[in-house]
Amino acid sequence: MAAIAAARGDAIDLFGTGREVDARTAARRAVEAGADRVAAIGGDGTIVEVAAGLLEVPEPPPLAIVPQGTANLLALNLGIPPDRESAVSAAFSDSVVRIDCGRANGEPFLIAVGAGVHAELVARADRGTKRRWGVAAYGIAGWRASRGAEALRFRVWIDGEESEIEATTIQVMNVGSVLRRGWEFAHGVTPVDGVLDLIALRASTLAEHVVTAAAVVRGAPTDTDLVVHLPARRVRIEVDPPALLQRDGELAGRTPVEIDVLPRALPIVLPGSGPWTS
Repeated sequence: MAAIAAARGDAIDLFGTGREVDARTAARRAVEAGADRVAAIGGDGTIVEVAAGLLEVPEPPPLAIVPQGTANLLALNLGIPPDRESAVSAAFSDSVVRIDCGRANGEPFLIAVGAGVHAELVARADRGTKRRWGVAAYGIAGWRASRGAEALRFRVWIDGEESEIEATTIQVMNVGSVLRRGWEFAHGVTPVDGVLDLIALRASTLAEHVVTAAAVVRGAPTDTDLVVHLPARRVRIEVDPPALLQRDGELAGRTPVEIDVLPRALPIVLPGSGPWTS
């Protein structure tokens, strides 16, 4: 990155993170130091922390992403190359797109907030497991979390209208692809439309999980009644007893949760050939 910056005549300041300074604070400090672009190098957790710091300033500079984590779901959905060299080059792109951000109990998210099996999966895929198995850690954790999982009765308010949804997992998503581009729980989930998307997954048996996975892979996720898709701008989720929550791959307490959207709140640097660029 330093070599590319030098060739362009740009200056780079490095802001490390550690016990005393988290990525959220480092991002704010970069803006205070006059940065006109902030590059986050790390996994989804680091990138979301940096984004949270940028959202705390009135006019945030564009965020460039160099994915170096396990799943890198945000980079996957934004079309940012997974290899370091290409991602670093893309960080200097002139293509900047403003994307939506969600908030869950006041805390920002860029990918999704979930309760039920998905949150249990996150709890089981600890850092040691991810270091050992890589992205396969999520598959292992998902299998363990879903075995014997019973459907929960979620009370959900979508833009003020109350309903009850029986599901093993409920997610409010800002981006749609999982594991690879095009594998989605619902079509039309995009971070540039000013809307979030509630996805309820009803699979509880092995056969139902297979049906759901097959529908996702063949590009027809909502052809089965095991998947429910509801667009929303504001969501409240309750369940008794309270269920674990995950926010962008990190545990985030338990339900209830209040969720809303910040339309086009965060400028993101994308490759020239990425989605939503022109």
